[in-house]
Amino acid sequence: MRFSLRSGRHGVPRPRTPEPVVREPHPSAPLPIAPASDDRLVDDAPATVEVVASRSTARLLGEVTPPTWRVVATDRPSHHPCVDFVVLVEPDPAVVEDVIARQPGAEVVVLLARHAPTERLVAMLDAGVSICLRESPARLVAGHMVARRRRGRAPVRF
Repeated sequence: MRFSLRSGRHGVPRPRTPEPVVREPHPSAPLPIAPASDDRLVDDAPATVEVVASRSTARLLGEVTPPTWRVVATDRPSHHPCVDFVVLVEPDPAVVEDVIARQPGAEVVVLLARHAPTERLVAMLDAGVSICLRESPARLVAGHMVARRRRGRAPVRF
């Protein structure tokens, strides 16, 4: 008796040629999203943002802030009266107090490290900063500034 792979109860079936399968998109599949033409936030009022001692932060903020806003990188605070926001990265509380005393019309934004201790955050808030964030993306920082701007200016500190 001859043995064949296709004979007997353990025989291997002949392969069939599969029919082409036409798949339609599932109704719950995500729709394609058109890329935004401009990824910047919207605010009609002009503002000047001074970023102290961090050119990379200034560049990143410049890419997402409203087009009417001007972002400037400086080595130290300019204490110019026309500055609306002063962004400080990991400052000492004494620097914050000095900026607030010399620029009473500016909102002070402090960016801290992700794992900065809570005591440091509290010290910045006690020093009088308007916005204090732990390692945040530029879009979030700019969003906080726009929101602060829309809520109205804080009273001038003396």
